[in-house]
Amino acid sequence: MNGQGVSAQGSGMAGSRGLLAAVIGMGVLLAVGSLVLVAVLVHRIAHPHPAGSARPVAEAGVAPGGDYGELVLDEPAGTHVTALTRQDAGLLAVALTGGGPDRVLLWDVAHRRILARLVMSRVPAQAVLAP
Repeated sequence: MNGQGVSAQGSGMAGSRGLLAAVIGMGVLLAVGSLVLVAVLVHRIAHPHPAGSARPVAEAGVAPGGDYGELVLDEPAGTHVTALTRQDAGLLAVALTGGGPDRVLLWDVAHRRILARLVMSRVPAQAVLAP
């Protein structure tokens, strides 16, 4: 024992070789990862997504301004809107609670009509009346 915690002369050399191998391996992984990142960026720049896949900001069928008249949802008193979600083709999904069982409406804003009504209730389907 030489006082430095090493019991033999050859063991220090083996540790240095292991450390050197680990450093070289990490360097190779870093270089390969950087090359893959650059290749992905070049591919995405050379092959952009088609413009049709992006959702439009405003619907073409709905004018941004103007008089739409009175838009009324004939729902019972105590009904609260809990969520509004814009769907494709100018539809709004409207989640309602209160005034009866929870329900979701598909509302065509451009044509001012309710397309579908999903009523969530534990009551059998025959007892639920949804116009």
